[in-house]
Amino acid sequence: MTRLLFSIGNVFVSLLLGAILFGFVFLRHPETMGSILDWASSFKSWLINRGISTEYNNWIRVLLEERQLVFMGFTIIARIALSVLTYPFILWRERS
Repeated sequence: MTRLLFSIGNVFVSLLLGAILFGFVFLRHPETMGSILDWASSFKSWLINRGISTEYNNWIRVLLEERQLVFMGFTIIARIALSVLTYPFILWRERS
């Protein structure tokens, strides 16, 4: 049961940390955020121009926005950092 709570907690905390990181970069480093958003836009264009059928391309155009890609990236970074930070605690807890 505690593993389930730790994994759910990891997801929620990483979403929160991703949002905080997004806001921090947005407010403190606007040039960096601009270049990250430009990269996300070029990634979306690359994804659309892969030769996927029009039906799927329309879904990508409608559902995937640049800010969502950037937020997903920050959330992944937060999940990795959180996992690295909590790994020693999990090892210690499983030894007990």
